Amino acid sequence: MSERTARFDRLYAGDIDPWQFRSSVYERDKYRATMDALPRPRYALAIEAGCSIGELTRLLSWRCDRVIGIDVSSIALEEAVRRNADRPNTTFRQGELPAAWAAEYPVDLIVLSEVLYFLAPQEIEDLANRVAAHWCPGGDCVLVNYLGPTAEALQGAEAADLFIAAMTAQPDVRSTIRVTKDRYRLDLLTRGISPPAYAAGSGR
Repeated sequence: MSERTARFDRLYAGDIDPWQFRSSVYERDKYRATMDALPRPRYALAIEAGCSIGELTRLLSWRCDRVIGIDVSSIALEEAVRRNADRPNTTFRQGELPAAWAAEYPVDLIVLSEVLYFLAPQEIEDLANRVAAHWCPGGDCVLVNYLGPTAEALQGAEAADLFIAAMTAQPDVRSTIRVTKDRYRLDLLTRGISPPAYAAGSGR
């Protein structure tokens, strides 16, 4: 078990909802802004990295044929599975980013909400490369980062800027939206030209 995995398992063992995802006004408003930022009404496959106990995963499941949630903590994922037991289009994987990225699937929606600043700069660059390798043309990537001080080496805006720089080094990736609130920043990246209108069950 890595030091990071042990750290987050200890955190969730002490409090299964340490950031008050279920009760915080801040979290509720941030989730609403995240969902409102999605340009398309429907997606085939979303990957949410740093899914925690699956609250945002649940919201995404209503807009996506399939959602894969990834988190470093097996304790958090047990709660995410329980929370989404009635959402058969959700699956969860335990692992540490960037290695845990579900790179075998073509993805049209990527959600990185308050996870990047837990990574080191090289890990952020590696994650961007993995994301770009299996990101569908016309796909969207939403970043949300806390703007207040954290105990991490990287702060939220720094982590977002590193990821965006690595992604926009790709010739077909653009940063299209940036919304800055009092406590968080939301960025939207898009890849290439939008695909034809989504058809449910088409696999795209």
